[in-house]
Amino acid sequence: LDLMDAGADPSVREPMERALALLEDMKSGAAAAEANGTKAGGVVEPDIVTYNAAIRACAEGMSIKGALDLMDDLRSRGLVPTVVTYGSLMTACERVGSVNCASKVFRMLKEQQEQEQGAGDGKKGSAGGNKLRANEIVYGAAISTCRKANQRERTVLLLRKMIKEGLSPNAATFN
Repeated sequence: LDLMDAGADPSVREPMERALALLEDMKSGAAAAEANGTKAGGVVEPDIVTYNAAIRACAEGMSIKGALDLMDDLRSRGLVPTVVTYGSLMTACERVGSVNCASKVFRMLKEQQEQEQGAGDGKKGSAGGNKLRANEIVYGAAISTCRKANQRERTVLLLRKMIKEGLSPNAATFN
């Protein structure tokens, strides 16, 4: 997969590539062990924490495509995104100033909330009864994205929604 987007800072390219290579190595090792019918010692299957770290690396590398591809991959493996996952995705949107991406992340979060309300999930990585909801990090990154795009009305609407949901803006929200 080509996970580099235009504008990626060369100083984060190497760490991002290392994080993604590690994830691929983990997936390959787990797949090989499964194909052999064994759970070989030392083979670690990537979990939601591993994916969150890789998505965050993509965010720092300004790779929205990479972050969204990883989201698709983790879901295909039966893992359930957490608020940390959505916060890292929203950070990727914020890094490149993509309001469309921020809207997409909110839609994905809302869809997952609706699915969780409809049925209890037994998927790996689930927060086990903790209801998923956007937190200050998710809202803060979304607000920053809209502010950078000079979308004042959308910025104010997000701030009001954040407060309505009982969240408290902090200094980073207004930065």
